[in-house]
Amino acid sequence: MKQLFMSVCLCILITFVNSQPINQRSKDRNGNVMLEGCCTREALLQEPFASWFIPNYNNYVVDSSTAAQLQQYISTKTFVLFLGTWCGDSKREVPRLYKIFDYCGVKPEQIKMVMVSNHDSVYKQSPTHEEKGLNILRVPTLVVFEKDIEINRLVEYPVESLEKDLLKILSRSTYKDAYNKTR
Repeated sequence: MKQLFMSVCLCILITFVNSQPINQRSKDRNGNVMLEGCCTREALLQEPFASWFIPNYNNYVVDSSTAAQLQQYISTKTFVLFLGTWCGDSKREVPRLYKIFDYCGVKPEQIKMVMVSNHDSVYKQSPTHEEKGLNILRVPTLVVFEKDIEINRLVEYPVESLEKDLLKILSRSTYKDAYNKTR
């Protein structure tokens, strides 16, 4: 039943992602520009986001040995990445994830990126609520799907390293994120 529910949620999410305006800008609760809703990677390459995305991407050194092992699992997976452009953890981890994705040859169409707000009334929600039913409590959260079923997720920061955590998730080895001890 849970897998059916997750499949329905993913179908709804993909429908929203494909039908909603992308790269919407607004102001966060501190008056800074933020992105909300479905976004493309290109939006992060524009200021003011490029000031943190590009250096964090360029300065990250991919664990090539572990990343090479990831490649055999990549083609059958879909990734939904929830983040906040106002969030320090997102600013650190998302560029690193993209560097790993690039190294492993993940296709852009395999990654759906959803920006959430930091306003009190809609905290960690997107304008069209792509997060609904997915229990997004912290960002960044990378939800990994295979055949429209969530197989696991990486929440906020890695337990070992991004590459090693992703390898456990993608290979369906036992993995528990830093907050959820029951996965």
